[in-house]
Amino acid sequence: MRNIVIVFISLFFSMSVLAQGYKIEVKIKGHEGKQIILGHHKNSNLIPDDTTKTDNKGYGVFSDKKALPGGMYFVYLDGRYFDFFLADDQIFYMETDTTDFMKNLKFTGSPDNELYVKYQAFLISQNVKLSDLKKQKEATSDAAAKANIDKQMESLGTEFYEFYDKIQAENPNLFFTKFLRATKQIEVPKTITDRTQQYYYYRFHYFDNFDLADIRMLHTPLYEEKLDDYLDKVIINHPDTLINECDKLLGIVQEEPEIYKYMLIYMFNKYAKSQLMAAENVYTHLGYIYIKKATWDTDSFKTELKPKLDKKSKCLVGNKAMDINMQRLPNDSIAIEKIRAKLPSIKERGLTIEKDASKTFHQKVPSLTTLITEFMSYFPGYVKLYETKSKYTILWFFEPDCSHCKKETPLFYQEYVTNLKKYDVTVYCMYMHRDIDDWNKFCSSIDHWFDFIETNKFYEWVNVWNPYDLYRENYDISSSPVLYLLDENKIIIGKRIGWEQASEMIQSLEKKE
Repeated sequence: MRNIVIVFISLFFSMSVLAQGYKIEVKIKGHEGKQIILGHHKNSNLIPDDTTKTDNKGYGVFSDKKALPGGMYFVYLDGRYFDFFLADDQIFYMETDTTDFMKNLKFTGSPDNELYVKYQAFLISQNVKLSDLKKQKEATSDAAAKANIDKQMESLGTEFYEFYDKIQAENPNLFFTKFLRATKQIEVPKTITDRTQQYYYYRFHYFDNFDLADIRMLHTPLYEEKLDDYLDKVIINHPDTLINECDKLLGIVQEEPEIYKYMLIYMFNKYAKSQLMAAENVYTHLGYIYIKKATWDTDSFKTELKPKLDKKSKCLVGNKAMDINMQRLPNDSIAIEKIRAKLPSIKERGLTIEKDASKTFHQKVPSLTTLITEFMSYFPGYVKLYETKSKYTILWFFEPDCSHCKKETPLFYQEYVTNLKKYDVTVYCMYMHRDIDDWNKFCSSIDHWFDFIETNKFYEWVNVWNPYDLYRENYDISSSPVLYLLDENKIIIGKRIGWEQASEMIQSLEKKE
């Protein structure tokens, strides 16, 4: 009797240990003596977890003492794969045939997958019936017959929803049931007829069928697709709204570390790459959260990230624009040429340089600063952004030697004269000259700027420059051309958009008024 008890206890202990891991037996007819791969879905990616080799009867076993996270899994062989579901029951048997995976798929010991197979068989049957009815409808011209076929098609739809409801009612605790429910779209009650109310009902109930905090849902093809659809198609593209929604989503999963990590990285990368005008606001907001919460990342990355975020935070859509203090170029060719005439003598003094023994040229920045300041004194005077009392202000940052600027700036000017000037729009054409340590390049670039302005006669704009102003830091300028659109209070309402889009925005705002 004692031996029997000992055997029983040993058997119970070994089964308990085994139950903590997984053991998935697989038999695949037509795939004898070959490798098979076990893996899970993660959005659009297939992630391998285990491999084994079938024997001469097509039998193989995936096993480990550590359980796998639940989700939608696959068995991969010869460039093809079939799916199944993994929940708490991770000891079961499956078999199929390479001639048709789904048709021949069978499970023993896995309620989730037994239901999955039953559901797929029902779908296949309904699709066959639907296909036959479509063929019958195409083959007849009799109106009564077509109407009868339509009723049969409608009946198939009713049968599907009844079958779906039955699965949900009879198997509420299975993961497959939860997965199936997550694929169902939210239906707005017919009693809600107002379109605005319909939108808000759909928006507020969007995740009713989808459990964001279930780690198993992360290991399916659905998770990121669901988030993308919500943020891109359901939520309006407004910075504050998007930020609030991102915060809400992070709050839902904050008790699930792996999901929280995934969601923060997903949204941070999403808005880092996005071309939406509001994206930079969201990216900056999420970036500060990332610095604080991303304990999994390196301190060096977060240290490098913070100054970038600080720079971007100065010029986000919705913020008041930072002031500028720039020298104004006269708006006529004669006055410009008078200033240009001062350049050669100053240039000669700047080129008086010394050489040391190694033939290295030395240009002392203080002396060059003095020469540049002297040259700037020949301009009419400084202008500041907040001295401009216009309904709209556009800041156009450009360089005369930039090929894209050469093409776009004249086109923008023509659009301004034709369509924008009448709306009380002031354009600051900001010459981005910063070569204050290379005297030859400095003088050459100034000449090009004068030529560019005079050739294209940009005299309806405020043409300005100041190599010592902090516009690059205050407006996060690292390339050209860059456009900022400001309202009458100098609030940034558009940034890093094309001049065509800026024109459309202004005209649209005027039409609304």
